Amino acid sequence: MISINKYFLKRKINNIFYSSNREKEYHNLKEIKSVLLLFDTKDYSDANLFIKQLKKMGKKVRVCAYKDKRDQNNYSSIFHTIVTEDDTNVWKNDSMTEIINSLGSESYDLAINLALKENLYLQYVLVSVDSRFKVGFGKTDLPIYDMVISFAPQMESGEIITARELCKQLIHYLSTISSGNVKNKKN
Repeated sequence: MISINKYFLKRKINNIFYSSNREKEYHNLKEIKSVLLLFDTKDYSDANLFIKQLKKMGKKVRVCAYKDKRDQNNYSSIFHTIVTEDDTNVWKNDSMTEIINSLGSESYDLAINLALKENLYLQYVLVSVDSRFKVGFGKTDLPIYDMVISFAPQMESGEIITARELCKQLIHYLSTISSGNVKNKKN
């Protein structure tokens, strides 16, 4: 059974998604200048390596991560963190509004959600920011991604896939996209 908070969060995501007139642009790795990276802090070490790799390539990187209440590390000086003590805490202290306002102050050539499992908080951030190319790895109820990199079901369910592997695959696919001139407007 879905909790009431998850139900309302899914409705918010739906409303933002369907009211958006976002134009999609598929960029190859060379054309991408700015990146928004979303991930779960349990994958911090792999994501951090990816951030460093993107920065070495000359990309401007902004980061937002979901932090489970069991994670005792403090990431606030490094990037925006969505902290949840329970499903309602994020909304009571307006931290989501602050995060969206901060990240929404600029546009990104690419937004990446590294989460393999559905994370409504990261999906909310993803649909709320201005990015013409959105990439993800997990299946969702909404077509919020312009490109989804998927793996064999037995690999995903066996938790063989790591954030590090996702990053390698993403670099590979972004390198093979032939042109950023392909535009699709959402109808």
